Amino acid sequence: MSSFRRYLPIIGKNCRLLSPRSLLHTTSILEASRRVQRAPSLLVSSQKAQGPAINRPMIDPEKALPPIVLLQSASKSGALEISPDKAMDVLRRYQELERGATVGWEQRLCKEFEINPSILVLLSMILNRCPKHVQRSLARRVMLSASELGEESATFYIISSALRTGVLKDYASPLKRLGTLAKAGNPRAMALLGKFLLTQNKENEALDWIRRATRGPAGLDFEDASEALVSEGQILKSRGDVEGAQAAFRTAALELDNPTAYFYLSQLEERNSRQQEVYLLKAASSGILEAWHNLGAIELARLRAASAGPVREFGMAKEWFQVAAADGFGPSMLNLAQICKAEGQAEEGMRWLEKAEKLPEVKEQALKMMDDWRINQDSTSS
Repeated sequence: MSSFRRYLPIIGKNCRLLSPRSLLHTTSILEASRRVQRAPSLLVSSQKAQGPAINRPMIDPEKALPPIVLLQSASKSGALEISPDKAMDVLRRYQELERGATVGWEQRLCKEFEINPSILVLLSMILNRCPKHVQRSLARRVMLSASELGEESATFYIISSALRTGVLKDYASPLKRLGTLAKAGNPRAMALLGKFLLTQNKENEALDWIRRATRGPAGLDFEDASEALVSEGQILKSRGDVEGAQAAFRTAALELDNPTAYFYLSQLEERNSRQQEVYLLKAASSGILEAWHNLGAIELARLRAASAGPVREFGMAKEWFQVAAADGFGPSMLNLAQICKAEGQAEEGMRWLEKAEKLPEVKEQALKMMDDWRINQDSTSS
């Protein structure tokens, strides 16, 4: 498998292997965007972050500071416009003023050190690379302060992170600022607002804002443009507008090189066709697990078509499933288990089923397969 990975250029429901049904995995981004994920939030609510100091537990401010080497590295690269020592002083003073929580304390901080809010954004991102919870907690609060001061990049960062984690309900202030930016014609704000509205099941409003973003004066020359087009394509596909969806995916893929767009574009091609494989390879090269899985399905279909009897040698099909399974993709674990069994490696197959059993999305199928294998083994031995 390790040798196989070298051939992947930039690696950054249940499917039964021996079933005649299609093995292609086709997760919908539209549906995924509507699910509230239970992952830990990367951010804290703006209310809590800006609340009175008496509600925050006493901690040693020094423990929240980043290692000086990170600040030195950022300074040496030219990203940090202030000295590492001054950056440390900014963060110490930030915590001191935050604890007092007087009106306008964030503006006072910037005035004292003659910095703009973009410096706070960079310091937050440096802190977020640190391992300690207290450091990442400070990172979150600093980013929220930068947003409060009107730094657009901070607001975009907060909303983008919240969309990824599915935790949005506590971000009234950043969302309000996002809405203001969108109404002012900022294309990235429009796109992010559209994605937010999509999580609220407001498809019509979401599509309207997304189209305003991608069809505005800036064209597609803004960050998140390709993701906006993918969201548009998913909305249109869910409505049965295949032609419109294909156009959105094609623009995102061929003009903006969005790997997710390549994956969904592959779904609209003829099954097991060369063009479908080309699009899947583009998606797989960027680490999309479903693409690896589907490439395995295509290879398996070719093997079946070329074999007069049961397939015994699985070649590249096994390699693709193995790569996806190793990175935690449940359906590929199930397929790989079946391949191992067909090759006479039942113990190895059982190990993959045991791994799949730990994944909620395929647990039931894995348990059923394990029971079936044990029943067959018992009947054979008797």
